[in-house]
Amino acid sequence: MHRPEVRDIFQARAHDPHAGLDYAEFTEFLRVEQGVDVSLHRAHWDAVFDKFARMSSPLASNEPPRTGVEQQQQQQLRSGRIGRSAFAEFLSSPLNAVLAPLPDKVLLDRPMNEYYISSSHNTYLLGRQVAGESSVEPYIRALRRGCRCVEVDCWDGAEGRPVVNHGRTLTSKVPFADVIQAIGRYAFVASPYPLIISLEVHCCAEQQRTMADILKATLGPRLILEPLPGKSTVLPSPEDLKHRILIKVKAPDEPPELATGSESFLEKRSRSFSSPFSKPLFLDNTNVPSSPLAPVSPVSPVSPGASSPELLPTGSGARSPVPTGTGNSTSVSSLTDDSDSRETAHTIEAKRKKKLSKIVKPLGDLGVYTRGQKYSNFGLPESKTYNHIFSLAERTFEAVCRDAEVKARLEKHNMRYWMRVYPSGFRINSSNFDPITFWRRGVQMVALNWQTYDTGQQKNDAMFAAGSDRTGYVLKSQDLRQSINLEPAATSPPKKHKKLVKFSIQVISAQHLPRPNGTSADQLINPYVEIETFCADDRAKGVASGEGGQDASARNGMSGIGSPHRRRTRIVPNNGYNPIFNDKLSVSLETKLPSLVFVRWTVRTSHDARSFNEKNNLIGTFTAKLSSLEVGYRHLPLSDHTGEPLPFAALFCKIVKEEIIPVEREAVEAVRTGSLKQFGRSVFSRTLSVDKRKPKNSEAREQIIASRDRSHSLPPRAATEPMLRTNSLHKS
Repeated sequence: MHRPEVRDIFQARAHDPHAGLDYAEFTEFLRVEQGVDVSLHRAHWDAVFDKFARMSSPLASNEPPRTGVEQQQQQQLRSGRIGRSAFAEFLSSPLNAVLAPLPDKVLLDRPMNEYYISSSHNTYLLGRQVAGESSVEPYIRALRRGCRCVEVDCWDGAEGRPVVNHGRTLTSKVPFADVIQAIGRYAFVASPYPLIISLEVHCCAEQQRTMADILKATLGPRLILEPLPGKSTVLPSPEDLKHRILIKVKAPDEPPELATGSESFLEKRSRSFSSPFSKPLFLDNTNVPSSPLAPVSPVSPVSPGASSPELLPTGSGARSPVPTGTGNSTSVSSLTDDSDSRETAHTIEAKRKKKLSKIVKPLGDLGVYTRGQKYSNFGLPESKTYNHIFSLAERTFEAVCRDAEVKARLEKHNMRYWMRVYPSGFRINSSNFDPITFWRRGVQMVALNWQTYDTGQQKNDAMFAAGSDRTGYVLKSQDLRQSINLEPAATSPPKKHKKLVKFSIQVISAQHLPRPNGTSADQLINPYVEIETFCADDRAKGVASGEGGQDASARNGMSGIGSPHRRRTRIVPNNGYNPIFNDKLSVSLETKLPSLVFVRWTVRTSHDARSFNEKNNLIGTFTAKLSSLEVGYRHLPLSDHTGEPLPFAALFCKIVKEEIIPVEREAVEAVRTGSLKQFGRSVFSRTLSVDKRKPKNSEAREQIIASRDRSHSLPPRAATEPMLRTNSLHKS
């Protein structure tokens, strides 16, 4: 392929373009344009130069030298030159990849709660959500892709053998033993760092004991059965647990004298009818919704006609499931190790009653470092145990974060302890939320529906795509893990200060662009490139701005969570083979978390070579975390709407990143706003009546958040009826 854009770069760097780049010119190109410190890996870059110099020489040969003359000739190549064709080969080779490879040495020595962990939701389904096939294959695929937390839903099977499937649905079943065998075989093919198996248990006591026996027999010495020496009160590091497997399961019931107090009256959680690794949906994911919960409407978990919740209080304070088999019976699926709980009005009355666990001791004891606890609030004793983990549905998480003080307690909690968030059960099409929403609050395990390659899953892939991040563990930013410096009495984590992030992307060209799916063979390709910048800050005006190309951001100037800054290149008519854009797009944004800035390239085609606003015109896409991107001239591999790589298709760009600096005017703004607040307090000293009614204790507010959220957002009956028929399908 004739590459005039590469020719221009080559001629600008070579003193004698006809002779080629010598060693000094090549290393200067690496240093100035590619941001490479050659001195750190001199031997590596010497070998790279020799390789491409041989490609440019008539003496080039893949065979080793056999005579003294040949050895002398190859020695001369080290002072040879790289020609233009070899230079183009280098630019598109893995040696010049846009994402750094996994380094030879990785050290993950911080406590595990200080890392983001690659996590899957509903890992077991192969086909449709409610009538598909359960299989071990999704586990194999997820583990090969580097997933470090998989989910297993366990139900009673025939002949005393537990099975894995989407309970209360028409999905097929696969033996629990087969799933664990597959997990054990592929657990560490992509990463040597610890794997977490998240158990959702719906089995009777006898089959729970069988599950424990299977786990111990199949996983053997890799299974963590007791705390490591010296790690009985703090979480170990991923380095401590290399090639070890953790079981996330609810704690077994404790003797009365060890009970720690109250837990909330439980309500059935929402669970997604996701089916990992089924045929991905073709979604128009140009925009991330302003709130990933916006399209989700809560409904009562009680089926029509039911007169009581799924669990009823007993005289002893325990709660027993309503017997099934009647028309008004509800699912017992809320009896799970992984479900979160929401407080209802009954909580205040039942606060002193303890809910007994349905998990037997042999199985519950396997939760050594990942012991599931029902979320009630962050003030109860169980929220202070070093190895507990709260699992929240996205709606519950959003409700908690509506209260500023409770949100601060959540962020403080996540500096020291585990948390897992999973998609709402009302995401029937297995769509994903925006994971940045939860990463910015320090949530370690943000579980997504991996079978849907929407923008959420693309960000998740990007989070764990470069360098040591490929291990499935990403160290959180210092602002989200200051556990050592956080005073125990503090009610909120330290204030995060904004930083200025600036970068530019010169979209130079594209290569081998295919036609979008569903287009005819004679339809022309008129490509253009759209670049979106995502950050972890609340939507506001002035969060992000840019120059160059066409501004395609929201017209109101808002940017932040759910509203990326978007810019487009020009349209190149009738050229999908090697279109030249040469558009430079610059972006500047102020963010509290530079480590959670993501960039997404989308290549689309215009049907008339003039219009941009079209649907179903996606050619390919590439998403990366800004901090993961290598600078300089790089080729970006493209994937289709299902996440499958497009053979030979790529974008050729020049990436420049400026040094991240603090936003200096923030201090001035703090002084100014502080003065205004003082003035307001002196003028408006009287407390509004609504403030008088507001609970001043943050724990009390936590107790009523879920109830208040539910009562304010219940949809009309007509809107809920279609969903009520599937309530019994929801898992806990």
